[in-house]
Amino acid sequence: MPDLPIYPEKREAPEYALERRLGRLLESPEDSYKLALDALRLRCAQETLRLTGAAATADDSAGELVQAQLRALVTIETAAVEASGLELALIREVHCTASPGADGSFRASQISPQFKNARPSPPEFIEAKLLNLLDWLSGESGRDMFCAARMSLWFARFVEIAPFAHGNFRTAHLVASFFAVSAGFPPITLGLEDAEAVRPEIERAIQFDTVALVERFTGALSRALLECEEAAERAT
Repeated sequence: MPDLPIYPEKREAPEYALERRLGRLLESPEDSYKLALDALRLRCAQETLRLTGAAATADDSAGELVQAQLRALVTIETAAVEASGLELALIREVHCTASPGADGSFRASQISPQFKNARPSPPEFIEAKLLNLLDWLSGESGRDMFCAARMSLWFARFVEIAPFAHGNFRTAHLVASFFAVSAGFPPITLGLEDAEAVRPEIERAIQFDTVALVERFTGALSRALLECEEAAERAT
């Protein structure tokens, strides 16, 4: 019988492996990384639309809605690089940009929850609840968390509050990239293939069981890195 180790082998936390990959990627030639980011942003835009029921094919790079999502992503990335925390004005701007025709106003009436266990905020408390969420995410406790954990908390709480009459999931999905870019990572996206599994994960996260949703966003970070790594390798 083989000897068993006294101490089990330690497994590296996923965030450390991702950070090492990011470090190697940032050593790639700047031009190749920029091209990779452009391709990734387009996929993020297209997947955001697919996840929310809007048609966007792999060839649809010039459509009005795709371009709207791309503009929203650029706004998010710029704010993530320049700002210390996520702000209410950015959320309104992203919502307006990504959902043409929207004016950024919070809903004025109660709505039915889109997720099990969710309790959408009464209209009069929407702004206060959002500010409380943003204060927590930008505070010391929030800043010390790995960005996938911050995404998970952001996503679950935002879709539960449901501040807008329409477009809450789309806005939450796009703004999740704020936390990735703030940590130095490229923007991220969930895929249409995630849609069926992510709903119960969000519903669990609404009840503060965020493990599965954190893993989902960790996987999204890994895919974003892989896409950039492959593009950088092709350019060498």
